Amino acid sequence: MNFPLLDESDMEILMHRDVHFGGSFRVMLDYYKNQGVGVNDEFSYERIAELHQAEQAYGENISKKLLPSHSFEEVTRAKELYLKLRDVYESTPKDSLAQLLSNLILSEDEVPTKEIKALVDKGPEAVNGLIHIIDSTDFYNPLYPGYGRAPLFAAEALAKIGDPKAIRPLFHALRNDSFEVDEALHAALKAFGNEAKTFLLQRVQRKPYSRENELAASALALFLPDKEIQTTIKALLQSPEVQKRELFSSYLECLLD
Repeated sequence: MNFPLLDESDMEILMHRDVHFGGSFRVMLDYYKNQGVGVNDEFSYERIAELHQAEQAYGENISKKLLPSHSFEEVTRAKELYLKLRDVYESTPKDSLAQLLSNLILSEDEVPTKEIKALVDKGPEAVNGLIHIIDSTDFYNPLYPGYGRAPLFAAEALAKIGDPKAIRPLFHALRNDSFEVDEALHAALKAFGNEAKTFLLQRVQRKPYSRENELAASALALFLPDKEIQTTIKALLQSPEVQKRELFSSYLECLLD
C-alpha cells in the first residue's frame, strides 16, 4: 500500500502521538475526545482519526516509515525527558523538591494549584529548580513533558516566592516569544514591583541596542503611569541611535501615549 503524502501538521500529530500517548492513536483519540489539558488546538480530532484509520489499513506504525530522522531524534529526546521525570519518583524521597518540580511539569490539571502551592511553601529552596524550567527551551515546546505549559506555572510560583534572583531569568525567558507564557512572565515581573522596574529601566537603556531593549520597553508598560519611566523614555528618544531603530522607537513611544 502506498501511504498518502503527509503535510507538516500530520508529521507533528505523529510526533505528538509518539511522545505523549505511547505511539497509540486510540489513547490519543480518547484524550482529545475528553479535552485533556495537553490538547493541541491545531490538531483536529477528525484528522487524527483519519490517520488512525490509514495506519490500520497500512498495517504497521506509519511513524517508522514517514517521519524523517531529525523528527525521530526530537521524539527520542522528548521521551527521554519523560523517563527522567518519572525516574525521580523512584530515586528521590516522597515530596522532595525534585518530585514537586516533576509534579508541576507532569500535572494534568488545567491550573495545578496544589503543585504550585507545594513549591511556594518550599520558599527560596525551590527557586533554582523553577528557574531551570523557565530557562529550558524544551519546556516551551508542546512536544515535551508539560505540553509547553510548565513555564507558565513556574513563573507564577516564582512571583509568589518573591526572590529577586528570579527577575533576570524571568526577563530573559521573554525571548522565547510564546504569547501565552509571555503574559505569565509579565505578570510575574510586575509582582516584583520596584525591583523589577529598576531592572527593566537598566535593560531598556543598555547598549548595544538589541531585541532585549524592545522586550524591556514592552515589559515597562506594566508599571505605567510612572514619571521615572517616562523621563527615561523621553531621554532615549532624543538619541539619534535610538531613532534609527524604528521598532525600538515605536515601543518607547507607546510608553508615552
